[in-house]
Formats: sequence, structure tokens, C-alpha cells
Amino acid sequence: MRLPQYIVVGRHQIMALLLLAAFAAQCGWLIKRRAFTLGEQDHIWSGRQQLEYNAAPRKFQHTPLINIASAAPLKINIGRQRGDAVSPESVQREVRRLHILTRLPFVLAGILLGVSVWYVARRLYGNPGGYIALILYCFSPAIILRASTIDEVVPSAWGVFGIIFGAIAISHNLYAPWRKWRYRTMLLSVAMALAVASHPAAMLLVPVGLGFILYLAPGRRVAGAFLTFAACAIAFVLVLSTYNAAPRAMMNGIDLRQWLVYQPAVARQEFFPPDFLFSLLNPAVLVMAVVALITYMIWKRSRYFGNTSPLIVALGLLYLALITPMTGISAIWALPFVFVFIGGIWADLLETRRKWVAAAAVMILLGENAWYCWKLLQAA
Repeated sequence: MRLPQYIVVGRHQIMALLLLAAFAAQCGWLIKRRAFTLGEQDHIWSGRQQLEYNAAPRKFQHTPLINIASAAPLKINIGRQRGDAVSPESVQREVRRLHILTRLPFVLAGILLGVSVWYVARRLYGNPGGYIALILYCFSPAIILRASTIDEVVPSAWGVFGIIFGAIAISHNLYAPWRKWRYRTMLLSVAMALAVASHPAAMLLVPVGLGFILYLAPGRRVAGAFLTFAACAIAFVLVLSTYNAAPRAMMNGIDLRQWLVYQPAVARQEFFPPDFLFSLLNPAVLVMAVVALITYMIWKRSRYFGNTSPLIVALGLLYLALITPMTGISAIWALPFVFVFIGGIWADLLETRRKWVAAAAVMILLGENAWYCWKLLQAA
């Protein structure tokens, strides 16, 4: 079987797959160790009610896509066959299978978000930038903890990442024939639907994506706005389908008032404790981020759009995390953009005359990041 011409499997792709396998192994290790939380159980039971009785989500936090994704594996016959003897060992095996099956969709979402980070960073900055961004992602405690849990954050983060870079991809093809638009428009609509059906506040990123389109294609702004509107219309239909085509349930589900309450004091109390802060940005990542930010400010060569766009989105999401109840969610949405920005700046530093110093610093910091991640996961 021959692969399509646009699918290339070389040593760089194999290395990326190995890093993603390490990410999946860490998620699997956590899944085996952790029992269901009350929130996970509520997702599962809400999903069963939606699948079996067409019920609307019970809470505004629990959007239907997450409920359905967590409950759908229960339709797989994983139970014992009739006549099989019941023993403590068989019960434990079934519980472990249940943990794996119900959490597997979220691990897959985490892997696919990692693929997106690798693809975008590599296209923007070459192999060094792609590797740096992907290694930071694959050894991020905050992402691994959420990807191994029934939770809306990682699927919505994948959608948010797709909204921004899908919009940028569309803007780069607006001067091309229509056949170059249609696939990217469909991808943008799927990213919007995935993000909003996972967490309604993700719709705040749609105007940001439109802003990038209008900025990057000044001569094709009408076409860019039309494509964004078309993608929103398709996404609306997809999101409505997750609410069983019930407009009232959808309007209740996408109500943002409780997510956008201005409460900076409460948000900062949640953001700045060391346990949460270092799960997001451990000491090595903080050093790399600070160096990248200083380099961006003082080195004109690094201030191009490929570095600026992820920085703008990351800063906006982190600001949202510091003033609203979306602290944990918005901060994790920002992480892929932070990793892409770090990858871009450090890839630029690796092209300077002192590239060996930068390379040694990158290797040490990435090694410390992986070690620190493993220590945090062991304590989780």
C-alpha cells in the first residue's frame, strides 16, 4: 500500500512519533493509578443520559461532546460473558478496562494536539523549533494530567489551537484558487465545532482568528470574512447536533456569563500557588520562556509574524486566566502557544554564531523539564 504523496515518513516523523508515544505512555501510567473523580463520574452519567434518553447536559460546565465521548465506550461489550465466574480479580480487570476505555478519547485528543503543535512549529521554524515545541508539550505535567482525565480542557485546547492556525492557513491561501480554500475552511469549521462543543468560552477565539485573516490578507478581506462566516455556519450545525438538535439546550449550554465574571483576586489565588504554577511552567520552561521573551524584545530579527502570533494569543489567554473563573482552562489553552513561541525563538538562537551555547542550554533545560515532569506525575 502506497502512502499519498503529501504523507512523508522519515526520521524526523519517527522521532516525533516516539515523543508522542512517550506522552501516551505517561498518560497510560496515570490512568492505571487514578480512580474516577466525582467530576468524571458526572460526565459519564450525563453522557449516558444523553445517549440513551436524549437528555440535555445537567450542568453548564459539562458540554455534550465531552459527556458523549466519555460514555460512548460503555457501549462496547467489555463486561463478562454470561456464565463467567465472578471473582475479585475479574472485577478489578473490568474496572481497569473501564478506566482505559472511558479516558482513551481524551488521550487521543492530547496526542492529536501534540501532532498539531509539531506540525505548526516545524512548518514555521524548521526541525529544531518543531522538536523543542513538541518535547515541551510531551513532558508538560498540566497537559498530561488533563489528557489522562475525562475533562473538557484538552479537546477544547485542540480546537482553540486549530481555530488560530487554521485561520492563519486560510489567509495564506486566499489568493489561490477555490480548491485551496475548501479543505482548510472545512478544517476551520471542525476546529470551531470541536472547541465550542467541548467548552463554550472557546468561541472567544473566533474573532481573533478573523482578525488574523483580515491582517494577513488585506486585499482579500471580504473573501476572508465570507469564509469565516461559512465556517461558523458549518460549526453551528455541528455543535447543534451534539445538543440533539435542541436550540434551547444549546443556548443554555453556550451561555458565557458565568465564565466571564470579572474576579481577578479569586483567579490569582488559584493561579499563583506553586503546585498549579509549576505544573504549567516548571523552572526549566520558565527560564526558556523568559529568555525567549527578552530575546523577542531586544532582537529585531526575531519579531516576525511567526513568533508574534502565538505570543499574542498566549498572552491574551493568560490574561483571561488571571481575571475570570477560567483560570485552569484558559492557562492550559495558552500552553501550546507558549511552547510554539519558545520553539520559534530558540530555533532562531540556534542559528546564531553562538549556536553551540544555545544548543547546550536547550539540551540541559529540556532534560530538566522531562525529569521535573516525571517527578510531578509520581506525586499526582
